[in-house]
Amino acid sequence: MFFTRISAPLEPPQSAPGAFLVQDMWDDFGFKTSFTLWCSNGSRQIQIGTCKIACFGIERGRVDIPETFDYLTDQYFSLGVDESYYTQLRDEIDPSTRETVLRALKDAAFDHYIFEIASSERAMRKSLLRSTEPETVTGQFHRIATGGPTRSKFDIEYRQRSPASGQRWVRLGLEADPDAMPPTNVHALIGSNGVGKTHLLDTLARTVLKARLQPIDGSRLTDRADNHAYPFANLVSVGFSAFDALEPLAPTRDVGYQYVGLKKRGESGLKGPSELGEEFAESASACMSQGPVRARRWRKVLERLEDTDPIFQDHQIALLADANAEGPDAQDLFAPLSSGHKIVLLTLARLVEHTTERTLVLMDEPEAHLHPPLLSTFIRVLSELLLDTNGVALIATHSPVVLQETPRRAVWALRRAGDDVRVDHPEIETFGENVGVITREIFGLEVTRTGFHAMIEELAGADLNYEDILGAFAGALGAEGRALARVAARRHRDGRR
Repeated sequence: MFFTRISAPLEPPQSAPGAFLVQDMWDDFGFKTSFTLWCSNGSRQIQIGTCKIACFGIERGRVDIPETFDYLTDQYFSLGVDESYYTQLRDEIDPSTRETVLRALKDAAFDHYIFEIASSERAMRKSLLRSTEPETVTGQFHRIATGGPTRSKFDIEYRQRSPASGQRWVRLGLEADPDAMPPTNVHALIGSNGVGKTHLLDTLARTVLKARLQPIDGSRLTDRADNHAYPFANLVSVGFSAFDALEPLAPTRDVGYQYVGLKKRGESGLKGPSELGEEFAESASACMSQGPVRARRWRKVLERLEDTDPIFQDHQIALLADANAEGPDAQDLFAPLSSGHKIVLLTLARLVEHTTERTLVLMDEPEAHLHPPLLSTFIRVLSELLLDTNGVALIATHSPVVLQETPRRAVWALRRAGDDVRVDHPEIETFGENVGVITREIFGLEVTRTGFHAMIEELAGADLNYEDILGAFAGALGAEGRALARVAARRHRDGRR
């Protein structure tokens, strides 16, 4: 394959066979490494996508490559900006030519040795890996570059010792299967207040950031398929409650980490509206500038939100992803939204920006800020995003709406008896089930001890008959309450408690 370098805005000649690298002078943290690769057989021209090329020892500035060449020398290394670059090479070019192109450009995803020796280079860390985790390069990018599938199934088990017994484990299987229907990318963790859901999320987060040989408090992660040293490549922790116990953690070199929420890392106090607005604007801009795949995902997220929520539709949020139009200012659009709509929009923007294959998203009680229709929309859009990126989420929740969007095999019920903690799946299928049925069958024991159930039981326990109970509520009792009152009154009348 014969390569020719061209300076933007020129385009490759239509009839000339070969490969063409159109150099972009975009400044990327002090580096100018971006090239758009085109391949042509003389009659058909294919735009492969954007790659970045650097050379060993460069500290900043433009990377000079020969005007024409067959192979770059060993002083160079390159990397595609996202998976679409490798997908185009896999799908549009024959295997022999694909391998020739990747070898000629000294591609670090195709050749693990190149990535290993170049990983400490400043250009690799600051420019080529700007929006990509190392695990994504050696995992997904390498798999596609060698002709494999874009997404793959993974199955990771989390084990945490039960406080009451050093021998018993609390086990969760965090599985992502691109072909599963309904999708299993969103998992739900349920249980009574105080049972240990938040503690489990916090310990899981800290365990993710450690290698599998460095367990924390007896907890460990096991990759049941590929045996990765770091089963997850990336961790995103989401929390918007001022009472949220999940603190922002320190990132590590081996696993990417992002915190999305109100708390400031290393500082006391909470972020204000203007800070959150700035954060959203920066993230929205990054979604559009970090390659075509992220831009496509961002556009899809915004369109889905517009389609399902009238507030988002009124604000025409999809214009934020219109590269061909003068879109609205992101901060101006964000400012007048309700707190719930801001949380949804900011969270999804940050997830589009940072979610890669094998990303784990942890979230604690999103229903605290979202009314049910918006919560349902958020969970469905989140599931679609994670399915597209091959990531997985674990959401601690008390909401039947979340369970309604989650299949039974991805719902984990945490139960405590004294110091003994166990986890299992619900007895009923939850995906697509009626909210009332989920509330009764899964949260039933908690519900019948609280709220209007407890009030009715108290009146029946005071020997009021059915009519007296209705009178005590002055007729303001719904159908379910009336049915409960009739049963409770009869039970107490017959001497059964």
